Amino acid sequence: MGIVLPNIRKLFVPDPGMVICDCDLSGADAQVVAWEAGDEDLKSAFKAGLNVHNHNGTAMWGEDYVPEKKLRHNTMRDELKRAVHGTNYGATPRTLAVTLGWTISFATTFQLRWFDLHSAIRDWHQRINFELSTSRTIRNKFGYRIVYFDRPENCFTQALAWGPQSTVGIVCAQGGVQLAKQVPWAEVLLQVHDALVFQIPFAKVSPSGMSEIRKALEVAVPYDDPLTIPWGLAVSEKSWGDVEKRNWL
Repeated sequence: MGIVLPNIRKLFVPDPGMVICDCDLSGADAQVVAWEAGDEDLKSAFKAGLNVHNHNGTAMWGEDYVPEKKLRHNTMRDELKRAVHGTNYGATPRTLAVTLGWTISFATTFQLRWFDLHSAIRDWHQRINFELSTSRTIRNKFGYRIVYFDRPENCFTQALAWGPQSTVGIVCAQGGVQLAKQVPWAEVLLQVHDALVFQIPFAKVSPSGMSEIRKALEVAVPYDDPLTIPWGLAVSEKSWGDVEKRNWL
């Protein structure tokens, strides 16, 4: 039996008269990958507000896809989500097989089907590989860059992940800066990669107050077709560890 660790986040409590908020960028990595690759099918699904994992599941497995049905060790939705994420970030069929408990044959078939449906993802992989081989430099849309000094084949997966992950981190950081500047009654406490934690007066938990926060957090990633990643919201009067998801008012 494994050790159950305490929820350390419960140590962080709001000041008297305040509530603590945890806002995260919903499905951020997957959206940036779609825009980086210029995959119009995935971009359209995100723009339409579809459940993209279910959209992908139906495209990959047709009527056999039942989100909550168990595939190997987890639900079809969960395993598909992890397999797509791994494939987008350069995982080999063997890596998927080991991670998900699939056979290598099943993982190979999955990836061939994914790249057949999303050739733009494969083209993005080839572009990153070319940039590594020629300049060893990868850039994101905010103008930041990273230079790799190892052999290109040794840092390919890192380079694939750096663009989306650095972009998400910057969007989150800029959102926090904008929130601090535009909403003085919101006290930013910390950033955890794709999430911001802050506290606000209880009286500001209102449609107008939450609308002000939501607007301040918005950051457009400067692609030719700009990407604005939506924020999720969770709130608690007790502690950071007790936040519960809620819709924006």
